Amino acid sequence: MGNRVLIIDDDPAIRKILKIGLNGAGFETHLAATGQEALEALRGDLFAPDCILLDIRMPGISGNELLAVVKKDFPLIPVIMLTALTELETAVDTMRKGAFDYLLKPVRKVHLEETIRKAIRFRNLLLENEALERENREYQRSLERKVEERTAELIQAYRKLQQANLDTVKVLAETIEAKDPYTRGHCNRVRLLSARLAGHLQVDKREIEVLEYGALLHDIGKIGIPEKLLNKNGKLEEEERKAFQIHTVIGANILSAVEFFQPCLPVVHHHHEWFNGQGYPDGLAGERIDLKARIVSVADAFDAMTSSRPYRSAMSVARALEELERGNGTQFDPRVLAAFQKENLHQDPAIRP
Repeated sequence: MGNRVLIIDDDPAIRKILKIGLNGAGFETHLAATGQEALEALRGDLFAPDCILLDIRMPGISGNELLAVVKKDFPLIPVIMLTALTELETAVDTMRKGAFDYLLKPVRKVHLEETIRKAIRFRNLLLENEALERENREYQRSLERKVEERTAELIQAYRKLQQANLDTVKVLAETIEAKDPYTRGHCNRVRLLSARLAGHLQVDKREIEVLEYGALLHDIGKIGIPEKLLNKNGKLEEEERKAFQIHTVIGANILSAVEFFQPCLPVVHHHHEWFNGQGYPDGLAGERIDLKARIVSVADAFDAMTSSRPYRSAMSVARALEELERGNGTQFDPRVLAAFQKENLHQDPAIRP
């Protein structure tokens, strides 16, 4: 009858949702949590699917690796990839490698059923008449055009989403700075400086995006610090200093409740760790400190030193550079600090107070 679907996804909740939806639409389904489990079902004749739903991110055998095996050993079974918006480039690449189509999570039920039925119809045509290869080639060309069009649309949507996310985070950063007028613009300058520094360190572009969000929000925990402490005109007492240091923990706790901000947590939580392990809140040292946090540490310190505070005037750039060098290998990662010094990032007018 041609309505058997093999669902391969490591998330049990997604498997269950897909199974319930497809069974209700008249499909017979078989579930696999890993690529190895799926191959055992295919090679052992446990289930002969007319279509495969395959998650790109899989433990063990990845979705891309499993796709290659399926196209080699079971070339007439269409494979529909399941992907997140952030994996757009990978999803497009899977179609070049033989995937029938890809669907963005969360998948709309109507779109899912329609795509599966289309894939099964296409498979049945191939089974009935090998002469349809010419039509298949034309279909592939049409599909490539369709992929290019959809890719352009999705990239545009993704860029709009990126900008919307960045604007939202900027508003949060401005909320932080509203409590302390002396730090106005600090978070955005730290973002700009951190992003430039990460670029010179050849950090992956997607990691730089996470870094920018983390840099903008690195001080969000100050929302939980009393204003009289933030604006104190003088040196903090020991108890006051300990209370102030909790802002890194408060910030991480605030953001941990929102899935979107999860990747930013290492920056917010650990940007005051020292390279020699003498920082706070966890006393991490060296490579145990996330690279993004080590980058923000340098950017944050430089901007703080060259900005005015209630208890002191802004340092000169030359004096701030001397202070940074004094912390080389103790407070700051030597590699990050060397990149900062070598590229003369402090001369960029866009990141000056």
